Amino acid sequence: MIIYSPFFKPVFWIIMGLLYALVIAGAPLWAQDLGLNITWWKWILSALWYGLLSFTFAGGFTLLGEKEPGACDRFIRYHMIIVIVTGAVLGFLIKAV
Repeated sequence: MIIYSPFFKPVFWIIMGLLYALVIAGAPLWAQDLGLNITWWKWILSALWYGLLSFTFAGGFTLLGEKEPGACDRFIRYHMIIVIVTGAVLGFLIKAV
């Protein structure tokens, strides 16, 4: 398969790294444009949430790559519930406090 070629594996990780860098670099600008006053502990909670979101997709698609579609489905489903709930709480904290 072409996605398993020695050329496309590094290209995938380069693109993923660029996307992560853009999200991290753009987060302060995005918060400033929205007029949010985000303190250091809100940034730490946001970074932890972003890490949890990344872990959810990385773990789920790793299971899918290991030909475990049932485990992938359950893993993503259960972790996305946690991500959505914690994201809602984080959004409330950022807006309210």
